[in-house]
Amino acid sequence: MSTSMAQTFSQAYQPFYIAILLVCLVISSEVYGRIQRSIGRESENTAFKKIIFTYVIYIINDLLWIYILPKPGHTTFARVLEFSEAGILSVFTFLWFGFAEYYIDGFTDKMGKIKHIFYLPVIIAIINAAVFILNRVGILGASLWPASYIYMINSPIDFFYLFFAFAHTMYKMHQEKRPNRQLHERVIMECMLYPAIGAIASLFIYYVPFIILGILPSIIKVLIEMQNAHIYTDALTGINNRYRVSEYLEREWENCSVDHPIYIYLIDINKFKSINDKYGHLVGDQALVTLAETLKKIASEGIVIGRFGGDEFILVDSLNHDPEAVKKEIRIALQEAARQKNFAFDLTISIGYAKCTNAKSKVTDIVASADDALYQDKKRTHK
Repeated sequence: MSTSMAQTFSQAYQPFYIAILLVCLVISSEVYGRIQRSIGRESENTAFKKIIFTYVIYIINDLLWIYILPKPGHTTFARVLEFSEAGILSVFTFLWFGFAEYYIDGFTDKMGKIKHIFYLPVIIAIINAAVFILNRVGILGASLWPASYIYMINSPIDFFYLFFAFAHTMYKMHQEKRPNRQLHERVIMECMLYPAIGAIASLFIYYVPFIILGILPSIIKVLIEMQNAHIYTDALTGINNRYRVSEYLEREWENCSVDHPIYIYLIDINKFKSINDKYGHLVGDQALVTLAETLKKIASEGIVIGRFGGDEFILVDSLNHDPEAVKKEIRIALQEAARQKNFAFDLTISIGYAKCTNAKSKVTDIVASADDALYQDKKRTHK
């Protein structure tokens, strides 16, 4: 930044700039506190806390920079802080990218060891920032390098992470047929967009911390999304909880008719108590997660799944699939999933279903009929 700009900050904009940073710091610290109280799954909380922590470090670095900038004789320190900020921002965009990919569909995790290639750009950005810092303090290079050069490398890396996650989310949202998942992915896409807009604005206007301001609404939106997911999602399995399935049934029930029946399936794991007693609750949890993942695979538009309680799951089908075909598909998919997990026991299930063809029927009555059918299937299994 030029001397005239430093003077401008000292005369008029510095208090305004600092005030914005302090507000962002307070809000982000409050969000971090809420995450500390665990509003979602531990893996999500950990990933999101890393993002907020990096954001806080970024704000503190910027506070030091704007405080030091107008002071005479501190040019080198101001530059060091500026270059540090470039490296921190690259780490931040990498963490945003990783969180978004995990939240969408775990794309990077599915790539196996190849996923480590995504670490390369951020490593280059960190090394680039470190090299410029060493040059500025006189350890590396005989002359000072233009500050603009650092951004020729770091800025494209930052935009790469944001653009990749944004484009991938847009693609997934286009493919997704379920409205609730589309809304979920739209939130993530918007969270990639705000920091990018802030970064572009900061290239033209130096007097406002646009990047920091662009990041803040993204953090708040993710917090709200995670809170909503926690309300409606089973913490262990990551699928709908009983409350969300009940809400879905309330909306769909009025459309129930002979031409558009609704099937309710109840599914539970055979001898689940014995699995817990013999192998422990952690293994029992793995069995529950495996069944949930199996149900996820067959869930599509018109099919909603959820954990009904304990080891019991519910599936609601409003597209009139053949019930016996659905049961067979679930069992075959579960058998394959259990084989891949290499459980020391046979993971089998009992399934009961009931059909509603009249919107005047009570949901509780149809669920009770499905529960009776589940009991009968369990009796046949244990013969």
